[in-house]
Order: sequence, then C-alpha cells, then structure tokens
Amino acid sequence: MMLGNYLSAQSVLSGKVTDSVAKPIPSVNVFLKQKENQAIIAFAYSNQKGDYVLTTDAQGELILSFSGLGYATKDIEITLKENTTIQKDITLSSVSYELGEVVIQSEKAITEKKDTIVFNASSFKQGEETVVQDLLKKLPGVDVSETGTIKVDGKEVEKVMVEGDDFFKKGYKLLTKNLDVDAVDKVEVLRRYSNNKLLKGIEESEKVALNLKLDENFKRDWFGRISPGYGVGSENRYDVEGNVSSFGKKNKYFLLGSLNNIGEDVTDDVKGLIEAQNYTEEPGMVGENQRAFSFITLNSEVPDLKKSRTNFNNAELVSLNSIFKVSKKVNVKVLGLFNSDDNKFFREGFETFLLSNTTFTNTEEYTLGKLTNVGFGRVELSYDISDTKLLEYEGKYTKSSIHTNSQLLFNDLENKEDLEDKNEGNDHMIKYSNRFKKNKIMLLTARYINEKKPQAYETNQFLFEELFPTIQDVSNIQQQTENKFTYAGFKAHILDRKKNKDILDFSIGYEFREDKLFSDFFLKDDENILSSPSAFKNTSVYKTHNLFAQGGYRKKIEKIDIALHLEAQQIFNELDEIEQKQEESPFLVNSKVNVNWEIDKANRIFAFAENTNSNANISDIYGNYLLSGYRNFTRGTGQFNQLNSSRVFAGYNLGNFGDRFIANISLSYTKDNDFLSTNSIINQDFIQETQLIIPNREFYNANAKLDRYIRWIRNNFKVKFSYALGEFKNIVNSTTLRAIETKNYTYGFEVRSGFRGFFNYHFGTSWDITEIETSISNTAMNNTSFLDLSFVFNSQLNLQLQSERYFFDNLENSDNTYYFFDFEVNYKPTKRDISFSLIGHNLLDTEVFRNYTVTDTNISSTEYRLLPRYVMLKASYRF
Repeated sequence: MMLGNYLSAQSVLSGKVTDSVAKPIPSVNVFLKQKENQAIIAFAYSNQKGDYVLTTDAQGELILSFSGLGYATKDIEITLKENTTIQKDITLSSVSYELGEVVIQSEKAITEKKDTIVFNASSFKQGEETVVQDLLKKLPGVDVSETGTIKVDGKEVEKVMVEGDDFFKKGYKLLTKNLDVDAVDKVEVLRRYSNNKLLKGIEESEKVALNLKLDENFKRDWFGRISPGYGVGSENRYDVEGNVSSFGKKNKYFLLGSLNNIGEDVTDDVKGLIEAQNYTEEPGMVGENQRAFSFITLNSEVPDLKKSRTNFNNAELVSLNSIFKVSKKVNVKVLGLFNSDDNKFFREGFETFLLSNTTFTNTEEYTLGKLTNVGFGRVELSYDISDTKLLEYEGKYTKSSIHTNSQLLFNDLENKEDLEDKNEGNDHMIKYSNRFKKNKIMLLTARYINEKKPQAYETNQFLFEELFPTIQDVSNIQQQTENKFTYAGFKAHILDRKKNKDILDFSIGYEFREDKLFSDFFLKDDENILSSPSAFKNTSVYKTHNLFAQGGYRKKIEKIDIALHLEAQQIFNELDEIEQKQEESPFLVNSKVNVNWEIDKANRIFAFAENTNSNANISDIYGNYLLSGYRNFTRGTGQFNQLNSSRVFAGYNLGNFGDRFIANISLSYTKDNDFLSTNSIINQDFIQETQLIIPNREFYNANAKLDRYIRWIRNNFKVKFSYALGEFKNIVNSTTLRAIETKNYTYGFEVRSGFRGFFNYHFGTSWDITEIETSISNTAMNNTSFLDLSFVFNSQLNLQLQSERYFFDNLENSDNTYYFFDFEVNYKPTKRDISFSLIGHNLLDTEVFRNYTVTDTNISSTEYRLLPRYVMLKASYRF
C-alpha cells in the first residue's frame, strides 16, 4: 500500500531529442533543476533513439535542461503538479567551440558498440567483491549459477578471456573464481562471437563470450594475492588460496593454488575444464562428443543443497597457465594442473517401493570416502600463416585415479565396498583454416583420441542368493571392468556467404570409433574364486565407421532468416562378442529447419524443427550383465539400434542489454519415435535392468524468464517459470508396458538492489513440484528461499550476511524446514595491500538435512550429515 501511494505521486517527463535535421541524438544529459538556485533534482540520458524518461516527485516551477557535447544547451521552464505527465520533444542546435587545456571525460555504465556490450566495472562494484565472479553476478543480463556457470541471455558463454586471450575455454571457472576483481576495469560481452577469427563475418553465430579489460595499473606488471585462513574456536578448518598473474602484451601468466577443508569444491571446477566438450556446433569441429564410459559409480550427490554444506573435503589444487607470443604469427598456450581431494560423505534414509505385486522398504546408513588425484595438461599452438590462413594444434593428456570405499548398513546388514577407478587419455587435434576469398572459407580438421578406463570393484556382502542358489559360502564379490576406445576423425568444411548475406554450408568427413569392453564377475570365498557366471561377464568389441556429408543453406529475406540443414550418414557397425558377431550398414538422414525473425533490435522470434537419427553406443548394446552398484545389475540391448526423434522449438526474446525490461520465453515438443527404456526386476535385495527399445515417448517443455530493472528504486526483479511434461513406458517385474506421466513445475522470483549507499540486498524464492503418475500418483514439493544482505560502511569495512531456507512439503513437520545462516566481515586497513576477513559458516549449527524424492517405482527420504558450524579468520595480502 505504501509503495502504491508513493508511485501515485510521481510525475513523468518524457520526449525525444533531435538535431536540426530530425536525427535522434543519443547520450544527451537531461537535468531537472530548481528555478531559484539551479540545484539538480533529477537527471536522465537520452538513449540511442534519442528518447528520454525522467521521473520526480517535485512540484512547482522548475527548469528542464538539455545539454550534449557539440550542441548548445537548452533550458525550458515547466510547472509540475502532483502526478503530472509531460511530453517535451526538443531540438538542439549544433555548436562548434575550441577547447583549450580542458579534458572532458564522461564514462557511461553500459556502452554498446555493434556486437559488443561494455560494462564499466566501477559502476557495478558495491565494495564487497573479491573475485571476478562476484562482479559478474551484478551485471544485467548475466546469470551466474551457484556452481559458477555463466550465461548471457540464457546461453552459456564460450569462454572468459583476459585482454583478448583465453586460458581455459569452457573451464573458465578457474579464472572467474580466482582473478582479483580490482584488476578488472571493464567487462566486454561479445555477441555473435566466432571462436575462429577467420570465421568472423561469414558464420551466422549466436555464441557469446566475455573479455576482461584490465586496469592500467595491472597490465604488464606481476600481481597476485595470497589468502590464508584458519578456524577460530572451532575444529581444524583451513582455507588457503593464492594466485600470481602477469598479463603483458607478449606473454601472459596465470598461476594459482589452493587447499581447503571447508567444502569448497575445486574438483568439479577441474572436471569442468577437462570435460569441456561443448563445441559440437562449431564449424569444422569433429569428435567433440567422444569419451569413454564408466559403468559403476559410488554416489555422493546431494540434490537441492549447496555442495559445500555436505562436502567433507581436503582439496588441493595447483594450476600453471601461460600464453606465449613467440612471434607476430605464432602463439603458444600451455596449461597444466594437479588436483587432489580426499572426501567424506554421510547419508542415511529409506526407499519404499510401491509396485503392483509387492511393497517393501529398504533402509541405508552410508559412509563414503573418496580419494581423487587428477593430472591434466594441454598445449595449444596457433600459426598465422597469413592474414587469410591459420594453422592450429591442440593436444591434451589426462591421467586420474579415484579410490572410493564405503561402509554401508543395508537393512541392518554390514557391507563394505571398494572401487578403484582409473582413467588415462590423450587427445590430439589439428585444424587448418583458409579464407580463400573474402566471404568464403575452407576448414580442414583431423582428430585422434585414445582413452582407457579400468575399474576394479569389491564388496563383502552377498545379497544375490536368489540369483545364484547353487553357490554356497560366498564371502565377497569382485568385478573387473575396462572400457578402451580409439577414435579417429576427419572433416572438410566450406562456408560461403553470398553477397545478399545468404550462407551456403557444406562438409564431408569420416569417423571411426572402436570400443573394447571387458568385464568379469567373481563370487569368492576370501581369495578363492567359487564361480564366474558367464551371463555376468562381457567381452565386446564394437567398431563404427561413419561416412557423412552435411549441407545447409541460410536464406535472408529482409529481417527473416530461414535455414535448412541436411545430413546423410552411411554407417558400418560391427559388434564382436563372445559367442556371436553382428554386422549392419544403416543409412541415416537428419534434417533441421531454422527460422529467425529479428523484428527490431529488441524483439526476436526464433524457431526450429528437426528430425534426428542416432547410432548406438557401447553402453547401450553390450549383451550381459554388469554390476553397477552393490545391489544393481544392468545390461544393454544385445543388438544394434538406431533411435529416431523429432523436435519442435519456438522462442521469443524481448529487450536487449541496456534495456530495463528483458523477457525470454520458449516452448518445445519432443517426440521420440524410438527410445531406450528398461525391463526391470526389482527385488528387496537386488535390481536387474535390461535396456529395451520402445516406440513413442513425448516431452513438452515451457520456460519463461522476465528481467525488469526499476531505475528510480535501483532494483532488478527477475521472475522465472518452467513446466515440463513427459510420457514414457517401461516394464517392472514382468508387467505389461506401464504408461508413466511425469510433470514438473518450477517457479520463483528474485530481487537484487543496486544502491550506491552502504546497504544492498538480494532475496528470492523458488518452488519445485514433481508429480509422477502410474497406477498410483506420487507428488513431491519443495521450496528454497534466500536473503543476502550487504553493508558497506566505508572503503575499509563491509559486512555480508547470507541466509537460506529449505522446505519439503512431504516430510513430517519436525523435519520439513531447514535454515542456514552465514556471514563474512571484511576489513581493509589504510594500506590497500592487506585485508582481513572473519567468516562464519552454518552459524545455526544445523547438523543434518533431509529431503524427499519420488520416482515411478519408489518414494524415498534421505538424511545427509552437514559440515558443522565454524568461524574462520582469514588474511589476504595483495602485491
């Protein structure tokens, strides 16, 4: 009610500013002044179209003043009463004058230059930011997830560069979570970005990248930060971070290291760097989605909660990254890192299976320990043969080992698990680009990948008496698996942009992949092998040869783009197993039609329809059972399969950077004419799943996101909504095909302030509802809310408060609501090179967190142990 009354008293002044030939004038200062003393009451700027809007609650006789560089200032007298609306269109006269030794500088918060949006970092810093990620969260149109993934207008960025050079590609979290925010002067959002500079102006790119422009004080000289922290009055807690950087014109270095046991998950950031294989749509790219498969994992995931609250870790990371400009034509990038993490994880709960012919409940108490060691190296070489020719090489090597053990109490039976998981792989790619004419380019790419992933699993509990009734005295179970794959691919790609802006796109290529899957399953009495059942071992060699040709044409008709893309694949498959050999040679055709209508700069409609055929993976077709958990067996179809699906998608974008209102709406429908489902045997002690091919599965999805900045109260409002409906079928315990319908609703909002004063806030809430319907219906509903408060008392002292609330509707009243409260106090003495922080985590000392989930076969409730309350004193020294 108070807000409504305040709004009703506002007066609005608007209009257009033009020159003598009626051309709009952008960036004109519009001031509302007191008539008596010329004091400024309110101000605004004209936009690119010359339009301005100014709001005020002042009344009486006032002066409306217009001034712009190169134009004579113009003042007009106006009289305002309560809730007045005035339209004033103004024409300014150009004027020339000579400047002596006067320098006029005016820097806007946001500047648009063709496909580049420039954010002035100082305009968005509120005083409490430490690293670049803190700043990016406050930029309009930029979303940073809890894990650090950056999206602009719903698209994940391709990379985050520093002064035009990229260290990490899509593993940019290592940069944004560690680079000192004070080093950044401007953030550039590069739209229609091309990863290959020779493609700029030829490809029709929708990609987005970020470029960090450094403050002059941080260029060329070495700078860095070391931040040790240790627990105060709490158990042994520590967090030490450090980085050293130099971003010169010729060479760039970014060296970082960290160790902590407060739950900060650097291992996932490293994994994101190593597995950043998301460039499948890149022109000329080949082999981007190739990797080895893991068949058994010991789960330590926690849904609906920050991982740092359950991550009992001891993580260490060292990363050495450098870029050398050997000459004007040769550029070399070298990246190396080592990561070690010793994790503990605790959970307990129950699963109640609700099946047509039986109902039972299983209980678990689970303690897991995981030791991870990862080494990774990457070398990139680029050679500018000429202004139109480019040669690139990229080589990667990965070696890792993960040793996991668990203590499990399953239905009061003690069970110990041990998993040794190793991985070694190398990946080499060479690319040649030749822009042989102004608007024509040829791309040649060759790639070779080799990877092996052996796994050794052991458990000391025998739950499978029903499966192996004749085997007695089993004390432990072992399984050895290994998946080795080799990949080789070649692609030639030509893009031709016509004079009328149309684009012709054509490529041909060849891909070869060989998977060797080996698994052996042993029932043992201590070290003695009692049995190795043939139905539970695999020896499969799966080879695929793929000859492909792709073609597309994009037609531009005024503001509408229409694109047609066709792909033909002649595939030769060969599957060699223990007792049989299969061969086939399917011919597959994929098609896609895109429509993009750019109504104007702020309104865009886009849609596509596609039909896709996919070839089988080794994980889909192996013929015998594999143990994938202490009580789970899975196996593939045992035969070749190609799956067909169709998808229709439509979206609408309203607004752009610098606009106060942005909306993104999308709708999609997917029809899987063939899909992989399961035929399951669910027993209280074990589960057996066999993949099978079933026709007709449908998905419907709707998403909407609204972003509104209200200038006069300096608040940014975001509203999010999504809806998903899925229909599929499966078989459970020898039933006929069961029809299953799943629905998910997610909706919420958040508000972030942008005050220049000492106080700011960020709060929001979201609801998530899941409904699953078979012969019975199950529903789970939860709510997550947060409130963050920031107090910047002065340049030396600030206080950050964070609170969270989790609510689960299906749990009992005593266990359905959880609260968390954290704080951070930062103090900088007079010297800027040192600062101190006092950090408090989980101050309410919430010990456990319980959630509730539903599936088509069971409902479950799981309780997770949380990191206890701690307070840490941290010092940070910058140099």
